[in-house]
Amino acid sequence: MSTWRRPRERLAGGGARKWFLGSFWGLAYLAVPITAAWVRPDFALDPYLTTALMLALGAAYVVLPPLLWSRGRPIVVAALAGFFALTCLAFPLMGSDTVWLWIYLPVIAAMTWQPRRFLLAVIAVVALAQAVVLWIAGDLGSEWFIVALTTSIGIMMFAFSLQIQAVRGLRAAQGEIARLAVADERERLARDIHDLLGHSLTVVTVKSELARRLVPSDPARAVAELDDIERTTRAALVDLRAAVTGYREVNLATELSAAHAALSAAGATPHLPDSTGGVDPDLRELFAWALRESVTNVIRHARARNCWVELEPRSITIVDDGRGGASLDAGSGGRGSGLAGLAARAQRSGAVLSVAERDHGGTLLTVTGVAP
Repeated sequence: MSTWRRPRERLAGGGARKWFLGSFWGLAYLAVPITAAWVRPDFALDPYLTTALMLALGAAYVVLPPLLWSRGRPIVVAALAGFFALTCLAFPLMGSDTVWLWIYLPVIAAMTWQPRRFLLAVIAVVALAQAVVLWIAGDLGSEWFIVALTTSIGIMMFAFSLQIQAVRGLRAAQGEIARLAVADERERLARDIHDLLGHSLTVVTVKSELARRLVPSDPARAVAELDDIERTTRAALVDLRAAVTGYREVNLATELSAAHAALSAAGATPHLPDSTGGVDPDLRELFAWALRESVTNVIRHARARNCWVELEPRSITIVDDGRGGASLDAGSGGRGSGLAGLAARAQRSGAVLSVAERDHGGTLLTVTGVAP
């Protein structure tokens, strides 16, 4: 029972469903030999056997890639060899036209996420095999385009698989960045709480023991010690609230560091300032929110290659070379809720938010604090 559960899980996954949707277009290609087998007596020896073989090849083409994802190379090679052997059963039925079926081999190989050299080798071997068979049959001069078509489709699917692998790597990197950011924040909060409460609780403990001992002999001094305990605990509570508030709010320096990591992981080149020291302290939190929203827009929607950030004492400017207005309108109902929230924050802080599309593409976002 457990032997079959894993293949079923692979075929039922979200990635497999996406593959099925795209692979069905490739199945339309098999309609050509099936139709020819029935309408052209000279094309195939037996239309019933030809149709059955084409259906078997189509089923194998659809299910093999999801079953081979993340498998070792020996398993992938064995599966490709089995598919190749299945296509060779068409030689007694279709003759040299069987080489048309080998066009599926580079596609299946590309969707197994194997190394580049292996995929290029599969394309080269299949194209060479087609050329040899057509040359032996004496049809290479008239049907050379079969080799060219297989090579071009193989290279296209090779490039497509590289793009998918890059996206998967980017998502993994973003997840790791988010995990590390959460871990860093937890460590910071733990350090702050330890530093804030460690000394205060030690003082409270010592004074409580002293007050307990003084109650019978010196009640007045015991009351004084209790007053000190109350003041210490109140001060510690204020410090704790400040630490928790700082944990909830964003920090401009932290956002710059996170922006550099996120933009780099997304394939965009970050151009960021080295320091936040010159920024007005009253505007740092607002600028941090503006930076977070802009970088999120660049990564999710803008498809930019570069992102520039400039900090002035009372303004921040974020520029990218992405899609411009198309990215600004991402989300439901025109401007995304992130920009609307940022505009509300700017208004509460007495600042002005400006978002515009650049003449040569990209987005320009500026937040400027009103002069005090």
